[in-house]
Amino acid sequence: KQMITAIEVQKRNKDKVNLYLDGEFACSLTAESVVRARLKIGQELSEEKLREILATSETELAFKKALDYISRAMKTEKQVKDYLCLKGFDALAAERAVEKLKEYKYADDLQFAALYVEMNGRQKGARRIKAELMQKGIDETKAEQALLMLSEERSSESAAALADKFMRGKANDFKNLVRLSRFLAARGFDYETINQIVDGRKNEHDRD
Repeated sequence: KQMITAIEVQKRNKDKVNLYLDGEFACSLTAESVVRARLKIGQELSEEKLREILATSETELAFKKALDYISRAMKTEKQVKDYLCLKGFDALAAERAVEKLKEYKYADDLQFAALYVEMNGRQKGARRIKAELMQKGIDETKAEQALLMLSEERSSESAAALADKFMRGKANDFKNLVRLSRFLAARGFDYETINQIVDGRKNEHDRD
């Protein structure tokens, strides 16, 4: 064990303190973690206890950094973890910070997915939205749950509206309909929806 010989508030950051053990600088900690651990000068501190306090301090710092990050825009749990690790926090501190965010309802992957579906449902099909959500770290189950909001009728309406826009001024001939099919597929619409739209336009062309 080592004895705490000084606890000094940092000049540039009043929320952090420097801890000295046996007359030598040991580490910097958040003031909050020092108060919580009830550290005081003259107290003996084991290496194990110091590691525990350091972990708490790192989690608090990671949590504050995460709050700043999500204040700009809603993020997935994975995006927050990746950001914290990029900022130099270890995986455990990042994990604990995200768990704390979830406790306070500041991070919610299902809510993120639902909002993403709502915002992108008129421009993209379910397949593409699901792929994008999973790319952002949303697990497949939550992505599919959120996509239940996107009814087949709404998806068909969105595809039809995009098709109208794409085909504006173009003839419903074979070449343009192939291009339309590729365009809608790239937007993530299912083949049944695409075929219905293309067949409808093909029939119009045949009647003309």
